[in-house]
Amino acid sequence: MKIVLALFVGLILVAAPLFIVHAEEARIDAESVDEAGALFSGRCAMCHQLPEPGMLKAAQWKLILVTMQKRMQQANVPPLQVQEREMILDYLTARARQ
Repeated sequence: MKIVLALFVGLILVAAPLFIVHAEEARIDAESVDEAGALFSGRCAMCHQLPEPGMLKAAQWKLILVTMQKRMQQANVPPLQVQEREMILDYLTARARQ
């Protein structure tokens, strides 16, 4: 019985860090999604009503972002930085129509 208990405790001690790391990654991912959603809302709603991400396919969103960058430059609106564009594209792609 002591051996079984010792094995069980050892298993918990070995596995616990895995759950903690996974929980931290999930928190970071949730924060990234919130940040990307806020960036999408903030930058895109400056000029027009927000589109529904599920209305287009991922490849279409990529083309739309290229077009929007050109329009932003024409309107003298600061264009998206590379990281911002990638975050918004990831956000839209994750919610895009299949």
